[in-house]
Amino acid sequence: MIEEWLHYGFRLFHLIAGIMWIGTSFYFVWLDFSFTPLAEKQPGVEGETYMVHGGFFYRVEKQRPLVMPRVLHWFKYEALLTWLSGVFLLGLVYWLRGGLALIDLNRYPMTGTMAIGVSIGTLIAGWLVYDFLWALIGARAPRLALLLSLLLGVGAIYGYCSVFSGRAAFLHVGAMFGTVMVANVWMRILPNQRRMIAASLAGKEPDWARGAGAKQRSLHNSYMTIPVLITMVSNHFSFAFDHPLNWVLLTILCIVGASIRHLMITFDRSAPAYWAFAPALVGLGLVIALTLPETVPVDTSPPVAFADARDILTRRCSQCHSSTPTDPLFRVAPNGIIFDRSDTVQALAPRIRQQVVVARAMPLGNRTNMTDAEREILRRWIDQGAQVQ
Repeated sequence: MIEEWLHYGFRLFHLIAGIMWIGTSFYFVWLDFSFTPLAEKQPGVEGETYMVHGGFFYRVEKQRPLVMPRVLHWFKYEALLTWLSGVFLLGLVYWLRGGLALIDLNRYPMTGTMAIGVSIGTLIAGWLVYDFLWALIGARAPRLALLLSLLLGVGAIYGYCSVFSGRAAFLHVGAMFGTVMVANVWMRILPNQRRMIAASLAGKEPDWARGAGAKQRSLHNSYMTIPVLITMVSNHFSFAFDHPLNWVLLTILCIVGASIRHLMITFDRSAPAYWAFAPALVGLGLVIALTLPETVPVDTSPPVAFADARDILTRRCSQCHSSTPTDPLFRVAPNGIIFDRSDTVQALAPRIRQQVVVARAMPLGNRTNMTDAEREILRRWIDQGAQVQ
């Protein structure tokens, strides 16, 4: 029960911190494009904008760092707290359970230790590869760096979906993007800003290229926000993460998310890129087409008694999906799914078919050794109407 409360508390904390981080990110991207030149030029002031809230007008100036303000606000801890709480949740759900929830033997056979190593190693490698690429050629050839980044991103999605269970793969794609984003903030954006301020205070001309580099990384972060949210939401829908082409679905969804964010940013610039509607709408259409439910043929095989299906669920599934789980890793039934009552089992029949028969994702890691013959019995019982009488 303590573990469940930790999970609940940190998930809520992660959500709140993420809202704060994404909110400030969206706000500053909008703010950066909202400034207009001053009627009378002032030293170091590049523009101003006015806003209204709570019955008051707010005037904001965009200034070069020539004089250190008395109070300077840094928006940085929102990113750090979001990432730290996310890593804690990743460890709580995947690492502390021996990597069991990472493994899908139907995709790639590996031990729990190997799975945890891949989980941690790829998060670190993702940032290192991305940062090296943009440090090496990002300033000279940003379009080439962008193309390579997109190809590497698709490769990472394919890799995760090839070796991990569907839900774990989707979450790790989001975690990889999130790691890149927080590392951008703390290792590139903030240090560049600090160096520029230090140079100004020392009476030297700041290296304005550092500011451009920080802005570039900040824009990258902004484009990754919606894809990260998509991975978080999609891992609650098995039709997406357990689809045979789940890596294709996630790639398309990330393109849709980035296209929507591009629309938002260009609207902020007062120069809407209406063409971005095309990849967003086409992508959504492809996702819908790929996830349309299959037509289940009429099953004419001998009827399966509910007692036979119930026996399989009891022997292979009730260790976790019970009001009193006996599995040492799960003190509470995962996702609140309990097979104790016949009417509940009947109502959950479509999900059982998806998870057990189609995706073969359950039992988790096939720890209870469900056979193909048992999966076929469950399929027949469900396709025959999932009768419990």
